[in-house]
Amino acid sequence: MAISAACASSEDQAAPAPEPPTSTVLDADAPDASAPVSDGDVPDTSLPRCSASGWCVTPFPDEDLDFRDIWPFEDRAFAIAESRTQGVKVLEWQKSTDAWQYIDDASQNVVGVETFAGRIYAPNEDEVYFTVSPSFVYRGKRPNASESAWSWTRHVLPDNVLGHLPPDDHGRPYYVTTGMTQVTLGVWGVGVDDVYAYYSNAIFRRDPLHGTWSSVYLANDAEPNEHIFFTAAAGAGPDDIWFSGARDRSRYACPLLVRKTADAWIRVADGIVTDSCGVRAGTVRIGEGFAGWLTELQAISPTEYIGLQDAMNPWNLDHVSLMKVRVEDGGYSVDHSAVPIKNASSIAPQVASSVWRVNGDTWFTSLGLVLRGTEDGAFAVSTISRDGAPVGAPLHRIRGTSNQNLWAIGARYAYHKTTP
Repeated sequence: MAISAACASSEDQAAPAPEPPTSTVLDADAPDASAPVSDGDVPDTSLPRCSASGWCVTPFPDEDLDFRDIWPFEDRAFAIAESRTQGVKVLEWQKSTDAWQYIDDASQNVVGVETFAGRIYAPNEDEVYFTVSPSFVYRGKRPNASESAWSWTRHVLPDNVLGHLPPDDHGRPYYVTTGMTQVTLGVWGVGVDDVYAYYSNAIFRRDPLHGTWSSVYLANDAEPNEHIFFTAAAGAGPDDIWFSGARDRSRYACPLLVRKTADAWIRVADGIVTDSCGVRAGTVRIGEGFAGWLTELQAISPTEYIGLQDAMNPWNLDHVSLMKVRVEDGGYSVDHSAVPIKNASSIAPQVASSVWRVNGDTWFTSLGLVLRGTEDGAFAVSTISRDGAPVGAPLHRIRGTSNQNLWAIGARYAYHKTTP
């Protein structure tokens, strides 16, 4: 379904920078989303800088930063974080200094209380997009990497399901299966000319000539007691972009997968939500029986994608599955394999927060955990601990350009791995 109405005629200049908020920024993926990160999780500077597996801490401006998403290059990286004292912040890391610095203008914090970070995307080293509550998408530009001055514009993405749930739930709804909130406000792209944002049940595309954002796909076939959310995007090129998500009915849900080709939008995977997830005509089913959300997505090749799918028992999370979907002649095939997540907590759900495949290895993050899977199906902990003690901080994202340039980020930590 294509919707051609433009959302605005031009991008807005970012508002003047406000004073940093004094209220607590919510911890979006913690079991208690209103609880700030414990001061006990502050990195100990007396420890060695790197773990035995080669995960090294990197310095950043404020110790309470909770890194939420990252976009790496070989010699620099961009990240978005939340802070109890500074609000939502955008940072750049440079190899030459091996440190993070702020690059935003603080205008994203003008909404104040309960501001949360979305996702970040950088088509090159001088252009950055990020999303932030309630439904802003920002674009930053600088003349070149040697210049420190960034200029920022922003746009508000419209809510297409007004009256269905409180509007502030649509970018970060509560996900019953894990007992956490899930960000459904993101941005992703292929180069500078094909940049997409998603918010709740809608997908938007930026016009590279005019800087406007238009709705290009709307999943508006939810039942009155359902909501459709998009959670991630990936693609092999401008004419082959995929979006993952869920058809959610509070306690129960079905994974969702939508594909954009050169001339059509295709609902690849969907389901009929009852107690379990039933087959929906014309789509494949991801998961068996009680299925949860499809929360992560990555293109492995032009014909293969992986993602994280939460498999449920009738009442709770049963296990995390690595989903693989392949494009085949005349259709699609889907495989699943359980991921043995056992994080650092005995009470938090054993859920994976992200997945990334590179150089034949598949990496996962969870609470205080990095797990490495190999091509032969084996799994092993890649320790981030620098003294042998458990790390009690949630990790939200793992991403890199190779096994020698890999990042694992989360609450008070931005680990960088440069060894195999």
